[in-house]
Amino acid sequence: MLEKRNRLTKRGSFNYVYKRGVCKSSGELKLTYVLSRAGAPKIGISVPNAVGNAVVRNKIRRRIRAALRGYVGNIKPAQIVVSARKGAHELTYAQICDKLNEMLIKSELYEKKEINAVARD
Repeated sequence: MLEKRNRLTKRGSFNYVYKRGVCKSSGELKLTYVLSRAGAPKIGISVPNAVGNAVVRNKIRRRIRAALRGYVGNIKPAQIVVSARKGAHELTYAQICDKLNEMLIKSELYEKKEINAVARD
């Protein structure tokens, strides 16, 4: 699960991102984002009824959330909504990771932070 400080939860927050955000899509997934000045990235996940029944929607939501967990530390401060589209239920976890990685790089939200290792004698 994403930490509370990294989640978009309110309807108003989702609407703000939808109205003022920039969209990038990669087939079955769509990324809408608004850059922030400071703070941690806030991410919301939207899976509409058209994708499938509740079991299918929750499965997709869990996969997207798990895939995003690995990227949160390297995402620039922004408000992001990841939306699933029809056909998303056919994606595997690895395909979801690839599509998210592609969209984050394309939207320039992903910044790989380098870790400076100290050499020990």
